[in-house]
Amino acid sequence: MKVLLTQRKLMDFHGTELVTMELAIALKKRGHEVAVFCPRPGDITNALASNDVRTYDQITDVPWQPDVIHAHHRLPALVALSHFVETPCVYVCHGLRPWPEKPPRHPQVKTYATTSQKLATTMAVTLRLSQGAVHVVPNFVDPVRFSRVRSPKDGAPKRAVLFGQLSFPEPEVEKLRNACRDHGIQLEMIRHNSGPIRFTPELFLPDYDICFAIGRSAVEAMACGCATIPIVPQLGGELITSENFDDWAHINFSPRHFTSAAQLDGEWLSDQLGRYDPADIARVAQRVRANNSIDHAVERFEEIYRQAMAEPACDRREVDAGLTRELNRLAVDADELWEEGLRAKAADVSVSAAVLERHSEGLSELLREHRALLNAVGSKQRMLDASNLALPTRKAIERSGLFCADWYLENNPDVVGASMDPLLHYLKFGAFEGRNPSPYFDNEAFLQAHPHLRTLRISPLEFLVQGAMEEGSGFLKNWMWRLSHGTSRRLKLLSRRKAG
Repeated sequence: MKVLLTQRKLMDFHGTELVTMELAIALKKRGHEVAVFCPRPGDITNALASNDVRTYDQITDVPWQPDVIHAHHRLPALVALSHFVETPCVYVCHGLRPWPEKPPRHPQVKTYATTSQKLATTMAVTLRLSQGAVHVVPNFVDPVRFSRVRSPKDGAPKRAVLFGQLSFPEPEVEKLRNACRDHGIQLEMIRHNSGPIRFTPELFLPDYDICFAIGRSAVEAMACGCATIPIVPQLGGELITSENFDDWAHINFSPRHFTSAAQLDGEWLSDQLGRYDPADIARVAQRVRANNSIDHAVERFEEIYRQAMAEPACDRREVDAGLTRELNRLAVDADELWEEGLRAKAADVSVSAAVLERHSEGLSELLREHRALLNAVGSKQRMLDASNLALPTRKAIERSGLFCADWYLENNPDVVGASMDPLLHYLKFGAFEGRNPSPYFDNEAFLQAHPHLRTLRISPLEFLVQGAMEEGSGFLKNWMWRLSHGTSRRLKLLSRRKAG
């Protein structure tokens, strides 16, 4: 069959973006003709293209009439429905709270699907559907991709990871870190707002004894053989076992208020570690890999597609009326979002003003002390800073003629007041503040051509002279030839800026 998936963006390898990519590729491998409509394409489109799945950012560019629309996200779904007015739709919802996820009520949407029974029941009530009208297709994992499965070891766990929590507040992280430290466990954060972002969980998850995660991330962790404990800010769940697996799957492995959840502290973690059983962790891994595989998910979606396609076609007037109702709802939602944004900005400004007023006196005093300290160290700081610069590097820069101390001080009077060696100031600060070392060198243009230098905090002159010292004089001569051919134009530009 011809399947069109909709997705609001394809820029990051997580969330529904990753789900869309994996489903599209799996459907393609099963012989279906697949395309993705996404108004904001990104890096994931390359992965799709390499698997012969085309992505379109304009719905009118899709070259064929789909048999079914597998829709994620409200707005791109409505765009697809308004263009393919005779095509049935299966709308898949991964959460009701995010505004883009809210399911549309449209006659072409023949059925709905989601990842847990808890969310399916909530959707049925919200949309006024009959019980069972929302299908459940649990979060899935690709056993081939996640081929490495750790063997849980006897004894106390030593390493843990907070995985997939992109907005976990730092105070809550500190609570979790302290609880782990009290039990001799080292906690790391991956794909967290204060940790590294890595998109290959199949490679690093098997290295951890315990994984704190929810939803799809929890499923991936269990498939790798990790002891998995669902947590959200302020709420800690239970270690997933064979006994409580179904209960936690019912709520997508995510703690909820008024359910089996506790505060994140040492007592809570002690209770969970008491359930740590390597043999049972292995059984949970086998269960997830067997029952939550991507093959099972695709087979289930194919069944849902066929059911949607078997439904009677919509009357064009019904389609038009359905679209009108959805546009009316969007108008209300957009206006509420606008007002909410204005209120948030006003609150931020009010809070910021109060904070600034409260701390202005203290900041002024700190500034006065800072200036007094600079004046006190004066020439001693100049001598100390100059001595910290390696002599061969200094001599090489001076011989190159690319740094002019008098010109640098004349054009940067604040450096004079800082009582700092001008060359050292350029290397440490000026190169990254848009300051040129001489009238013959465009510092900013060099950094734009070599952006990695800004990240490494290596100034252009250091890069040039160190390259000369490592690779020989030919390296610097080559660069001097390039720079000399741009000198006359550079001088003209500087003259114009000075005149202006």
